[in-house]
Amino acid sequence: MIMAIGQTIYEDEKAHQEEQRRRRRLIRMGAKVKDQTSVEMHDVNEPRHAHPEDDKPSSWKDALFGRRARKYAFIFIVAFLAVLTVKDVFDLFEEYFEYPKESDINIVFNESMTMPNVTFCMSRAQAWSHFKLNLSAPADEWDAVVDESLANMTDHDAFMKQPWDYRLVMEAYDMIATYSSLERETTAHGSARSIHVFKNSPRLAAKRKTFKKWRDILDSRRITFDEFTQKTGIEVLRRSMQRFRRRTFDDDDTVIKTKLRISWISQMQICYQPEFDKDNFKTIDDQGVFFDMLLSHNAENTEGQKIDCMSVDFHGRPSSLNRFMEGKGRSRDGFIDELCLGQRHEVTAHVTALYQMLENDEEGTRCRDVEDGEDSEFNCRSRCRMEMIRDACHCTPLSLSYLAKKEDMEIFPLCDYTQCTVDVQKGNYSDTECANKCFPDCRQIRFEVDHSVKGRMLRPDLTLVELSWGPFEYLTMEQQWKYTPTTFIAALGGSIGMWLGLSILSLIQLVTYSYTYFTKKIVNEKILKKGNTFDRRDGEDEDGDFTIDNGTERKKMSLAENPFAEFFPGGSPEQPKKGGSKPNSRQASLDKEGGNSQGYSANPKGTRS
Repeated sequence: MIMAIGQTIYEDEKAHQEEQRRRRRLIRMGAKVKDQTSVEMHDVNEPRHAHPEDDKPSSWKDALFGRRARKYAFIFIVAFLAVLTVKDVFDLFEEYFEYPKESDINIVFNESMTMPNVTFCMSRAQAWSHFKLNLSAPADEWDAVVDESLANMTDHDAFMKQPWDYRLVMEAYDMIATYSSLERETTAHGSARSIHVFKNSPRLAAKRKTFKKWRDILDSRRITFDEFTQKTGIEVLRRSMQRFRRRTFDDDDTVIKTKLRISWISQMQICYQPEFDKDNFKTIDDQGVFFDMLLSHNAENTEGQKIDCMSVDFHGRPSSLNRFMEGKGRSRDGFIDELCLGQRHEVTAHVTALYQMLENDEEGTRCRDVEDGEDSEFNCRSRCRMEMIRDACHCTPLSLSYLAKKEDMEIFPLCDYTQCTVDVQKGNYSDTECANKCFPDCRQIRFEVDHSVKGRMLRPDLTLVELSWGPFEYLTMEQQWKYTPTTFIAALGGSIGMWLGLSILSLIQLVTYSYTYFTKKIVNEKILKKGNTFDRRDGEDEDGDFTIDNGTERKKMSLAENPFAEFFPGGSPEQPKKGGSKPNSRQASLDKEGGNSQGYSANPKGTRS
């Protein structure tokens, strides 16, 4: 639109000037006519200066809508639109460097769902209900049974495969739970204080001796602490676990092998998860029951005791401690802790939303993408505790040894807290600074869990838990960067093209033209001209750009050309073209009007006939 206005103004101005010149030429031609065949005129290629009175408006219409008014209106419009363009470009750059985000929200209708990482937890009292303790038996008898059982397990495989006597299970469980309490189930300063008490308290002398015995057994059989934990947990649960299976609605009654993995052992509870290999990891293809667990307990040993109900966590957090380590204000979805003994429970879960955020450090939304092999938020905080204990005792805590690298174990061996000296009074032990660098996962899933009790079991020593899946549809919200380099360049082109019709190429052309103008016009003609002269041929192409000859005119193609020159394609009418010749169309017009088929003389002082 702007280019069309500029072209119209130029054509009107050109026509007006041509008319004025034609009239003056006719007047001069009439005064100088000598005969009917000879006409002498000044060189038509000389620049003609318009008289001041020619530009004066002849009427109020000419003043408001004439050539001068249209010219000034055009300049005002271009200037106004240029200001809008500069403002839009500035706002665009300002927004771009604020790294804006945008969210894409959709509803997903799935044909199947991925099996969630489910964690079950039961209290220690329920897990130990099968162990019949004889409190009147002497301690020597207990120790003799334990020593004999350990002596029969001479190597790694025997230790891991043979069933254990309940006395071994209870001692091993107590050892693992004690280390978990010392190292994890308290604050950093509380951990240092617990280590100090464990080393120096006389009432814990027997426990220190027992733990030393087990440490020697593990070292001699080359058993890692994680393997020791798995074996102990499985021995505890095998007396309670009656059924622990993944279920499907396939007609062929497909059997899915389900393994048991221990995720947590403490003085309060034991937590475990179903584990599948690659061949047995199946998706949930139907609504309804997809997992069930049948547990037994010794009702006689638990009679009169207050046994905590079991819990299930669909987020797969290793223990209840994980929820408290995450910090304040976190969502507590996907968790239920009302699975009490002797009842039949149906737990129905489904995904309500999946959020995929961008990595950021902003308060309240900071998060990180957790790739394979990287620490989750829980493991990151646990690693901070491990580093704190390493600084205090120069060893690796046993319950956190699964996080340590093999090469680090040579520098920081497994801890023997009887050799660790901790100054609780003067020491300042904290892992807060490290924990502040642990961020939640940017991929967040929200579950809705419904729990219903279907009545009491026929046998009071049994507890049945059935996990069912609800609808497969859920809401997704995915964050994306508003601008990529490509979209930003496109937005920039739209901003500069909205008002002036320019493009990115126009900006490049303007920069190139400005550079060429200042270097050639100012440097060459103003500065270097004082000490040097440059001989140039009239037809020489100064900047080496190529030209196009379409038969009527030669047009130079160059990035160094003024991008606004298109508004005045023929140049200013008052300025003659290089070489002293007028445009072909104008020359032909003069020839036609003057009746001179041969053209006018270029010499105003030539002889007259």
